[in-house]
Amino acid sequence: MMLQALLAYAERENLGDPDFEATSIHWLISLDTHGALSGDPIPLYDDPTVKKPQPKKLLRAFTSPNELNQGDKSHFLADSLERAVLIPNPKAPEKAEGRRVQHAYFKELLRDAIVRAPAAAPKLTALLAFLENDAELARLHAALIAAKAKPTDNATFSISGEQLLDDPTLKTFWRERRSTLRASTTLSQRVCLASGRLGAVLDTTEKIKGVPGGLATGTNLISFDKDSFTSYGLEQAQNAAVSPDSELKFRSALNALIPRGLRINDAVHLHWTREPAPTALFALLTAADEADVKNLLTAAQKGIAPSALTPNAYYAMSLSGNGARIVVRDWLESTVPEVEAHVRNWFTDLTIIAPDGIREDNAFKLGRLLYAMVRDKIDELPPQIPTQLLYAALRGTPLPQTALAAALRRQQIENKGPGDASDPRLNPARMALIRAYLNRSAHSPNHTTMTTALDPESRHPAYLCGRLFAVFDRLQYLALEGVNAGVVERFYASASVTPALVMGRLHRNAQFHLAKAGGGIAENVRKDFEEISDALGAKFPASLDLEAQGRFALGYYHQKADYRRRTAERKEAAAATAAANT
Repeated sequence: MMLQALLAYAERENLGDPDFEATSIHWLISLDTHGALSGDPIPLYDDPTVKKPQPKKLLRAFTSPNELNQGDKSHFLADSLERAVLIPNPKAPEKAEGRRVQHAYFKELLRDAIVRAPAAAPKLTALLAFLENDAELARLHAALIAAKAKPTDNATFSISGEQLLDDPTLKTFWRERRSTLRASTTLSQRVCLASGRLGAVLDTTEKIKGVPGGLATGTNLISFDKDSFTSYGLEQAQNAAVSPDSELKFRSALNALIPRGLRINDAVHLHWTREPAPTALFALLTAADEADVKNLLTAAQKGIAPSALTPNAYYAMSLSGNGARIVVRDWLESTVPEVEAHVRNWFTDLTIIAPDGIREDNAFKLGRLLYAMVRDKIDELPPQIPTQLLYAALRGTPLPQTALAAALRRQQIENKGPGDASDPRLNPARMALIRAYLNRSAHSPNHTTMTTALDPESRHPAYLCGRLFAVFDRLQYLALEGVNAGVVERFYASASVTPALVMGRLHRNAQFHLAKAGGGIAENVRKDFEEISDALGAKFPASLDLEAQGRFALGYYHQKADYRRRTAERKEAAAATAAANT
């Protein structure tokens, strides 16, 4: 169904010209009618004002990368600087002779076009004269080097201000040339895997560009090159036979979708709908604008979910490259209303009390969740986690245990700075991820729903241990105030995995801190200490599995957030009293 969905998208968007392709063109080389430079090469940018301007996408005559890989071919009218104008590449001097062969072919195509497209002959003759003038080429090379052009940058030409790529007679020439080439190619007859129709099928497929981890020249979706893949005498792409028309359409669809896809590390994530629709679901997951998330969560109650009225098909796929081949990491086929409901549940499951203990937060974008599991860079994570999280949101399925393990590992090794406010273990995105995992987990025998904020009724031992550990930290602060290495820095990791080894000793130390701390604040903490201790029965679990460690983390976080809420309320009440007395 994946190929059929791509075919439908290509047909809807009118994609799939077999003779031309949109390509990044970096430079325009201007010549006069005599074949002399008429100015410096012009950089072509979509928006030159941005920090990293991108080259313009122009329609170039299509030449198969399979032909180019033979080493003696080039593109027509627009190609890399090293092929089109023989600019030297100091990083690849061993390719110089091959580039001269390709440059000769570039000029051979021009000579062929002069004969078969006489209306464009004067312009092509001027271009040929330039390419055979060593002095003019040297001037161009100097100008390009001064402009910091790369030998691999693509360039095209204009003659007296007229771009050759726009010439209709040269477009006609190229279509006729390609048509003659196709007519001379003999293809096998088989049933097309994509369309289901009997007809001619390809031996090799063309490259798809822009897949992370793939080759710069492009990557194949269908490719076989091992003897083990030659069952029944089928070789190359015959193992998954597709017609030229189907291959062109799904390749064109992917080439259109990939530049707009969501890139995370070595994968690109694509999505589209069967019928045109303003689907902002990826944007919600990646940007998580607070207002947009709120609108999504309240739309169902307000009865204003327009997508629910049109069950438009929704597709998502994730791709990465493995050398010359594409790896399809995941594929989703659903409907817009169904995926929207799953995304709504995703943000509901992520809802967590903020560290201040007052407001709730759920506007966590995917990147923020990923960074909550690492020290510095997302690529520290196992490569499958970003894809698994994305599809858990789209499908409404449980989160991967590897994500919980990564979050807990980060939670255990965080270092607390001076002062309670800088505690990195109070990371709301990490806690939201842990809560979502626990609430979507169905295999735990002691499964209980985790609340967004402190749950004083919970009797889960791990949750209670986490709460009690926060009480230990609070009592130490009240009794001793500034401590270089407090209970959290020294014991969080061991307490969250093997409570019985350390919690008993910490429990006894907390009683000394209770005796030393004074005032109404300490009295309130004393009540927490006694209530949680009674609920635990002073019996600490010998060890906690991953899910229990998650509950410990949430118990610690919830209790700390509740202490911050109480402190804020106490300060507010004191300020109100002071204002009333003045």
